[in-house]
Amino acid sequence: MARKKAGAALLGLLLVGAGARPPEDGSAAIKVRVVKGRTEAAVDLSDIFGPDRQREFGNGLDNVVEIYTSVVPAGGGPPASLHGRIVEILFDVWEETYAVSVKDPEHPAGRRLVLRDFAALRAFLSDQKGLDLGPVEALPDAFRVEVRVEVNPISREQLQRTREYIAAASGSRQSGSRSVLGAVASFLLREPNAGSDVHLLRSPPLTRAGIAPP
Repeated sequence: MARKKAGAALLGLLLVGAGARPPEDGSAAIKVRVVKGRTEAAVDLSDIFGPDRQREFGNGLDNVVEIYTSVVPAGGGPPASLHGRIVEILFDVWEETYAVSVKDPEHPAGRRLVLRDFAALRAFLSDQKGLDLGPVEALPDAFRVEVRVEVNPISREQLQRTREYIAAASGSRQSGSRSVLGAVASFLLREPNAGSDVHLLRSPPLTRAGIAPP
């Protein structure tokens, strides 16, 4: 019994560190397809960014959302690939609009948007697509896609590592160098601090043959 409990605790840490919060079901939220030989994920985060977020994101302060999408071998182990996206949000109290900056490997310098109201911001945050997970031939034979979302992360160290990862990954549209990928992945394996706003979605088991076009 003790060994089973220890194994369960270790598995919880390996599943990208959701701490005491159990992984949420992402079977309907995560879609995976192959586009021009590359694996691409799209994620519906509407359950995370509900109407109750309006006061939080409309406080006139900088808000940050980090979205990590990874391919994890079905048999366990570190992620085979990782896509990091940082969304910075600032509500303009005079114009009552939201200034949004998005940084990811496709836009390392940042892509800037102005969203007219909270409904538009919520729609943008909920519909995360074009998440490049690398060449399809690099996928494990069997895997899951896991999406970790952190809202206003407590750790500035993690935010800096994510920025470094995005800069490293942007040059080749690969998953970034293995050393940088390993540093980010190992950091994410840590249990989050109590009270942190962390969510983890997991796809059902997938196979490379099952998503690749015939």
